[in-house]
Amino acid sequence: MQIKKSISLITILCYLCVSIPTIAYAQEVDEEPKITTLRKGQPAPYSGTLFNTSAAAKLQVDLAFTKETCQIEINRELSLLKSRLELDINLLTARLDSQKKLHLDVVAAKNDQIKFLEEQTLQPKWYESNELWLSVGLLSGIALTAIAGWALGQAGGIN
Repeated sequence: MQIKKSISLITILCYLCVSIPTIAYAQEVDEEPKITTLRKGQPAPYSGTLFNTSAAAKLQVDLAFTKETCQIEINRELSLLKSRLELDINLLTARLDSQKKLHLDVVAAKNDQIKFLEEQTLQPKWYESNELWLSVGLLSGIALTAIAGWALGQAGGIN
């Protein structure tokens, strides 16, 4: 039994050791980006600029997102401009349609007025006059009656 207790105690101690977090030492994340310039003759393989890890990461992220941000801004401006131009086109099209309709209405009204005034002022041709045909009808009726009377008078004298 003593052995079981000692094994249980050792097992519990092992679990406790494993479950206790270990302390890790690393560089602080909030470190300011640093850029260091090297010159020829200083201990570096070439002349240039030396970046620490966070400065290089910041530079890479800025470069990657600058292009995307610029493209997004360009697309937004293009969309705004396209919308404005489509609105202008639609307004001008509506204005043109209304001006065409107004023009057609004005021309139709003027044509109607011209036709009315022509009918009022133009004299009908002599052969289209109603008075002429009334006179022709009366005179032909009188002439037919006279000719018929004369013909009857001639026919009555032969007996």
